[in-house]
Amino acid sequence: MRALQFLFKTSPAVLLLVLCLRLGSGAAQDLVQEVISAKLTIDPVENSTNSHDVTVTVKSHVAKCLVVRVTLKAFNNIIFPYGNFLYTACLCDFSTSNFFWEIQATENGIIKGKAEVVSEENICPSDEEIYTIVYKVCIKREIIIR
Repeated sequence: MRALQFLFKTSPAVLLLVLCLRLGSGAAQDLVQEVISAKLTIDPVENSTNSHDVTVTVKSHVAKCLVVRVTLKAFNNIIFPYGNFLYTACLCDFSTSNFFWEIQATENGIIKGKAEVVSEENICPSDEEIYTIVYKVCIKREIIIR
């Protein structure tokens, strides 16, 4: 039994390793912050039975400029009569921007919006500091036709 006791003793090196791993993972978790947030709204178009306006509102949560790409993906017989646009824009200093689509739906369906921070040049002013961390927000909404 005494021969196995050394296995249950914790050496100072192991304690130091556990402490470093614990501190390192805590510091990494503190670095994760919400860079952008997004909201997807769907509103019926007045005097139309199957047309809807879709808006994705993207808000920046950093004090620097960042390049945001916003896309929309639709399922179940949803049509983009004027095109399914991919938007790329510059958001600076806690700003908010809206992106718009018009859709037609003859039955219930699902829309997914995606806003992501991308590294793309010549979108933001050249004299601004650009925030280039990768960050993505996805939103899913159901369209209910009545």
